[in-house]
Amino acid sequence: MVESTPQATPTHILAFVDAPDPDNFVQLIALHKLNPDAIVHVILTGRPVRFNAEKTHALWEWDGVSSRMAQEASAMRIKNFLRHFGVKVTRVFDGGIAPRTLVPHHIHFAEYYKFFDVDPLAAIRHSELEPQEELVKILLALPEGSVPVTVGGPMTGLYQMIVRCPDIVSRFKELHAMFATWGTVTLMQFDDKPRGAVQFNVACDPQGAHAVLKGLTCPIYLMPTEVTRVKEIGFVNAQKLREALPENAGSRALYHLYALWYDAAVKPRQDKNPEELIFIHDVVAAISLSAELRQAIYTVVPVEITSVPHLASEAAGWGTVLMKQVDTPTNIYAATGLTTGGAAKYLETLKSIFA
Repeated sequence: MVESTPQATPTHILAFVDAPDPDNFVQLIALHKLNPDAIVHVILTGRPVRFNAEKTHALWEWDGVSSRMAQEASAMRIKNFLRHFGVKVTRVFDGGIAPRTLVPHHIHFAEYYKFFDVDPLAAIRHSELEPQEELVKILLALPEGSVPVTVGGPMTGLYQMIVRCPDIVSRFKELHAMFATWGTVTLMQFDDKPRGAVQFNVACDPQGAHAVLKGLTCPIYLMPTEVTRVKEIGFVNAQKLREALPENAGSRALYHLYALWYDAAVKPRQDKNPEELIFIHDVVAAISLSAELRQAIYTVVPVEITSVPHLASEAAGWGTVLMKQVDTPTNIYAATGLTTGGAAKYLETLKSIFA
């Protein structure tokens, strides 16, 4: 009698993304391609929006119905889009709606969020989001310290999950997030005012950011804006991005999304500042998850987070994470820039992901 060889238990990865920016899709593709034997659980946080908004509508003038409909459509888009890369996502879990946004509502729908690959009526009629409770059950059945977590948006979904069931925190192995900024990049708002040290993902949910960064004790790796907005890894337009990737159905589909994104969100700012390029921000969370790639591409230092403003009395500081490099033991690390040769390694990795 031949004894069977025990099968290794697959790694479960939590991937928190927001919508509708296409770099979130790139993060999901990267996670699947860099971790082919893992089970990737996708959790989608919607952005607070308002359909048919005029440019005069303030950021806080969003509504729940529009936001939920957009989140449902984005869940369907994730499933449809990743099929171009041979990646099958059967379940997208509900990551809630972020409480704030820095993007004018008209940008999302009047300009580039056109559902070119989705039947919007079907997306509205048929829910694509799975209850978060179902994912919690899966996590509680896993060993402690076994689940890596990546975040490519606000901390809303992760924070909600922790509040819903604090016991899941013991399952987390480490956290990798495209999050925070050292405050040294020139990042323009849509109203042409510099953001300074305010970072988009932090600003969309300051309370969630504070709870996660100040509450978790597992290793946390932050990949700030400084390591995503580097000229050598940017693309002047969607055509240049397409030229840098292999020619296949997936890269062609990605090109269509980035062409829409470029016309609506990048070119208007590029016309005023030639250094504005297409940067694929959120993929860094997936790259950071690989210790080998992280060390080859990014310079990472141990840090202490001194403050994450989140109270009503701290509203002027919402969106900032105050951190400093330390020599003492810590569980939090942040990238300060690319290594020598890091840009070339990044582009090589990006190309291999889309092969």
